[in-house]
Amino acid sequence: MARRAGVSRSTVSNILNGNDARFPEQTRQKVLDAARELEYQPSVAGRSLVSGRSDTIVVLVANAGFAAHFQDAVERVMANTRQIGGNVVIRVAGESPRATSQAVAVLRPLAVVDLGVLTPDDRVWLEDRGTVIVPSLVSGRSSTRLDGGISDLQASALLHHKPKALWFAVPATYERDPYVPSRLEALRRVARTAGLPESSLIAVDLTVESGIAAMRTVLSGPTPAGIAAYNDDVALAMLAAARELSVAVPKTIAVVGVDNSPVGQMWSPRLTTVDTDLVGMVDAIAIELRILLGESELEMPTTRTHFSLVRGETA
Repeated sequence: MARRAGVSRSTVSNILNGNDARFPEQTRQKVLDAARELEYQPSVAGRSLVSGRSDTIVVLVANAGFAAHFQDAVERVMANTRQIGGNVVIRVAGESPRATSQAVAVLRPLAVVDLGVLTPDDRVWLEDRGTVIVPSLVSGRSSTRLDGGISDLQASALLHHKPKALWFAVPATYERDPYVPSRLEALRRVARTAGLPESSLIAVDLTVESGIAAMRTVLSGPTPAGIAAYNDDVALAMLAAARELSVAVPKTIAVVGVDNSPVGQMWSPRLTTVDTDLVGMVDAIAIELRILLGESELEMPTTRTHFSLVRGETA
């Protein structure tokens, strides 16, 4: 490449690694033109030796049920970080955020895409060790993870039916899911504002029998009631129970899911749900990551959440 550009190897190295301020524009352009003509790809091994970090981009996901479009989202991470030259790997959260942080630190990754696993303190712990983490925290947030507005969207549909109580239905294996506490807290905040009793949590296996048991718990309280489901699978379990018990939906029990899965839209009555647009969210995160890693010509995304209510017939 140095021969093609008519410059020294050190000049090529400096310009391709971003240390190009002291070189004339004509020299920089010659090197970039030669790189393009030769289809140059940066050396992952060489860059890792210089930086002391791997070129691994860790997508950190909760030990939870993945959303319907999760695979699409991961593929978008890979596509949108190809310019960086990183290798994308998925890491499922461990038994605690600190244990997860320590396992990630051993990898010495180039960056971490945190999909709701790390606490603010553990993010700081990793960042102090040189790891870039996206999305960045919004200034002014408390140390409690927020749900990104999902509960507000669910409640907006449920409150339309003037419920006397709001319930949060979750998978039976929810104990290690980091999203459950934040979403329950957000729903309780909505209930307090609306003058309703504190929202309760009901755990549901994805069977009709478990759904019936959970539905009977809801019916033992004040009705009409609204159920904010963890995802569409849980929502459908509750709707199956309503069908078996001849419960009127949404008159007696209103239900809102999350994920906008195709199955929910084929159910009758059609499920009201929240579309999470994981692909759009990951696109914004990838742009932020590229900016933090030096691509100054890009603009930081202004949208931080990518959730919208999909009106069906269950709320």
